[in-house]
Amino acid sequence: MANTAELQLKKVPSRIKSLIGSEALLHRRSINQEAIALLEEALLARAQTMRHTRDEIDDILDRFDRLPTRDALPLSEMIEFDELGLPK
Repeated sequence: MANTAELQLKKVPSRIKSLIGSEALLHRRSINQEAIALLEEALLARAQTMRHTRDEIDDILDRFDRLPTRDALPLSEMIEFDELGLPK
């Protein structure tokens, strides 16, 4: 049996409670079982979206890393600095 913990929700808007109740009837679950199922679905969807976003960022960074270098000189050699260390 999976580990469980008590969770109590207070001041749930009546419309939300009604929608959960309707879904519970549709799926032949108790309101509690339906609320748990809905929470699991929402959390899984959020995790997949976050994973997708991370994958997109990784793809962008990979493409950036593959871009050709326009000048092989390091920036410090491209810009001259004065005696105060400011760019000329």
